[in-house]
Amino acid sequence: MQKNLHPLFLSILFVGAAALPGLASAHSLLLTCKPAAENMVRCVGEFSDGSDAVGMSVQVRAYDERVLFKGTLGGDSSLQFKRPAGEFFVRLEDGGEHSAEVDHTDVKP
Repeated sequence: MQKNLHPLFLSILFVGAAALPGLASAHSLLLTCKPAAENMVRCVGEFSDGSDAVGMSVQVRAYDERVLFKGTLGGDSSLQFKRPAGEFFVRLEDGGEHSAEVDHTDVKP
């Protein structure tokens, strides 16, 4: 005896299956920042799939959202800047839906 599947169930199943390739290729943007010589900070960005983040925008901001420094990641997906006095965070954006942030308290060797 064959049972018929409800059309709503089939629709949900089809939409879920169609979304799987998008989920499998989804990746997030990663940012790490560490102290560098002479009161500098070096940040490196990449995607979780290992691809580089060359040319992506970086902003160093104070907690009140003032921009303290702007730059882009170089050919090795990194950027160095002078460590600001006081509290700050570093924001990396790909110009689309991905971004990553590092707080000054996480800039550790």
